[in-house]
Amino acid sequence: MTDGEISAVRVGGKRKTRESDLQPPAMPVIASRPDEQAGEQARDDLNALAAKLVASWPELPKERRVELGRLLTDP
Repeated sequence: MTDGEISAVRVGGKRKTRESDLQPPAMPVIASRPDEQAGEQARDDLNALAAKLVASWPELPKERRVELGRLLTDP
């Protein structure tokens, strides 16, 4: 704003800019494969990540497992 990259107007003690003058932070990436294959790959990636995380978790005593189950299922 102050170096002129984004236009702004001073209103009272604040600077205001139009939303249309702002650039989006990132552009979406479009998968180059059919949706079904992309969905299967995403599920496989998530399953692999979940398996890796679970494998690295420490063993929990039964009391803690019950407590964790309660925390995950209670609204």
